[in-house]
Amino acid sequence: MLCVIWGSTWLAIRIGLLGAPPFLAATLRFVVASLTLGVLAIAFRSRWPTNRTEWALVLFVGIVLFTLDYGLIYWGENNGVESGLSAILFATLPLQTALAAKALLPGERLTAQKLAGIAIGFGGILLIFRSQIGTAGTVKTVPMLALVLAASCAAVATVALKRWGHATDPITFNAGSMAVGTVCLAALSLGAREPWRAPSWPEGIGAILYLALAGSVVTFITWNWLLKGVEATSLSFIALVTPITAVLLGASLGNETFDAIDLLGATIVLGGIYVSVSRRLAIVGRAVLGRTTAAPDPIDPPDGER
Repeated sequence: MLCVIWGSTWLAIRIGLLGAPPFLAATLRFVVASLTLGVLAIAFRSRWPTNRTEWALVLFVGIVLFTLDYGLIYWGENNGVESGLSAILFATLPLQTALAAKALLPGERLTAQKLAGIAIGFGGILLIFRSQIGTAGTVKTVPMLALVLAASCAAVATVALKRWGHATDPITFNAGSMAVGTVCLAALSLGAREPWRAPSWPEGIGAILYLALAGSVVTFITWNWLLKGVEATSLSFIALVTPITAVLLGASLGNETFDAIDLLGATIVLGGIYVSVSRRLAIVGRAVLGRTTAAPDPIDPPDGER
């Protein structure tokens, strides 16, 4: 579900930017999402953060994820980075999450198996979007770096929530964090002197409602819940699958094509994820490594013949 919804949000953001400037569009997205989550928190009597650590985490995620990450995404796409190229750049998320997890999560090891799977999966993404790589000229360098930095923010926020947010309620936590993001994004919009006017219909309003309700409320409640029981790096592999979803949606709903090479790229992506998370491959790898380590040196004579 997360892969399907988040795979559609790249295009939805692009459509929404036709009806509202970037920071204002992001502000309206999260004001709708945070208010909706607030109503859900009352309806389900969800527990609000109760201590300084949890409130500090709400503030941190609100600034790093919902302000910086999404502010950079909206700004980058508004400055010429196509949705497909955005997906490529954001697909660096698994590697950045793995590095952040190694630093902050003692239980998540950065193994050769994980790195190999991430590299294979990213190679599949490059194959799928091979035609858009050529459009990345020097004029897009700064917006492209903004998308990579957005992935960095998402990685740090994910790992921080994994370490310190195990007791948080997904509804109230995201309501508070998105409220912080709303205030900060509104300040960015005012600072950038964006015109504050009602978004156009259906591009602006339709995209904002979809991104707020499906792309924020549903997804982040689910994401927060999953993060409690899944490795942060494993969950970040969503960023490798969402581009495939975006291409499939473009082929089924639009005039885009999905050819045999794209299918090969998608297969490589899924294969890379399997390589990273497969326990069977990990067992085989340790067995092979153990035999290699235990094998005697053929040129080293036995102790009695020295």
